[in-house]
Amino acid sequence: MRVKIDHIGAQGDGIAHGPNGPLYVPFSVDGDDLEIRVQGKQGRIRQIQTPSPDRIDPLCRHFGRCGGCALQHVSADHYRQWKQQQIINALRHRGFDEVTVLAPEISPPGSRRRARFTAGPSATGFAERASHNIVDISECPVMAPEIMAVIDPVRKFLKPRIAKYRKMTVQVTLADNGLDIILEGAGEPDLDLRMDIAGFAEAQDIARLCWQDRRPKKPFAEILCERRKPRVTFDGRQVFIPPGSFLQATREGEAALTRFVKAALGPADRIVDIFAGCGTFTAALIGDHAVHAVDGNQDMITALTSSCHQMGRIRTLTSEVRDLFLRPLLPHELKKYDAAILDPPRAGARDQVAEIIKSAMANLVMISCNPATFARDARVLVEGGFIMGDIQPVDQFLYSPHLELIAPFRRP
Repeated sequence: MRVKIDHIGAQGDGIAHGPNGPLYVPFSVDGDDLEIRVQGKQGRIRQIQTPSPDRIDPLCRHFGRCGGCALQHVSADHYRQWKQQQIINALRHRGFDEVTVLAPEISPPGSRRRARFTAGPSATGFAERASHNIVDISECPVMAPEIMAVIDPVRKFLKPRIAKYRKMTVQVTLADNGLDIILEGAGEPDLDLRMDIAGFAEAQDIARLCWQDRRPKKPFAEILCERRKPRVTFDGRQVFIPPGSFLQATREGEAALTRFVKAALGPADRIVDIFAGCGTFTAALIGDHAVHAVDGNQDMITALTSSCHQMGRIRTLTSEVRDLFLRPLLPHELKKYDAAILDPPRAGARDQVAEIIKSAMANLVMISCNPATFARDARVLVEGGFIMGDIQPVDQFLYSPHLELIAPFRRP
């Protein structure tokens, strides 16, 4: 079928008008004139008849097979505009017709400090798009060089051991003082793996190696080798992180979010950090503010509070472990604070914002990695009397449809 791409959809696929409705064509750009092969609502490019002026050559040899990137073929200006438009579209869907979306803060290539890839019998890398097949990667323009440098040694180390576990998931975090790696497989690590892991960590100068049994009854990672405790720095303050900690995907994105939070909070003195994690924002604020950090993960709250004793001058830090989905902070608890930071996971914070609008809280900064749930929760806040300020996109997921955003909310 011959089609012309109308626009790029929310998942990064080009969308064309077909005889029975929209057709979704991966790796296309609005303005492309294409010959495609159609299967259901999906189209696969057979030939580019006339390329869009916004089409460029991708950076990576794996692009088109590897499912990690969807938009390497889009020009920088068009990519930036598309990211902004995703936020505008999500907000319009919730009735926000007049919004100010600032120019995105885009993290540079080679800056991603978290990766999750798969090691199989014949390949180690990322899954193909919409497939369980693994692309054996040899390069990645998105990942930090330190992470890319360890993939081939991991591939060689695991290859003779992979048969027992069939596949392993390898989660890598780049800390300030080295790599923090979790190997995830079915069952317990065997004796040979336990005996060899220290030598591997020494040879590759890995800070920590853990094992995660993917069976539900074994939810916690077991430390197999810890040569030094991984640490990260949040706005100049060090936190020693537990295995599997959530971190912002890039240091540049984290810095952009922290700057925005500080500016948006203004003169607020007592702050509650809701979904605080290891303290990305708490650590940046406790020098001059009294901060109460709340999160459902015991290990991350413990890491924050135990590390604060080595941070130098701090004002006040209190903390609480609490499942915020089951037990959101209530109005009588929120009244203790001048402002709140709200940074929920992709599902958003529907129940928490419902309690915030019933409280006296008048100053809130909300961060989100999902424009759709952000728009849903923002609608609740605005209907509860808050005014939403300018929205700052922060793109830590280069060449993917994912996007972080942050906005202030104030109530007169």
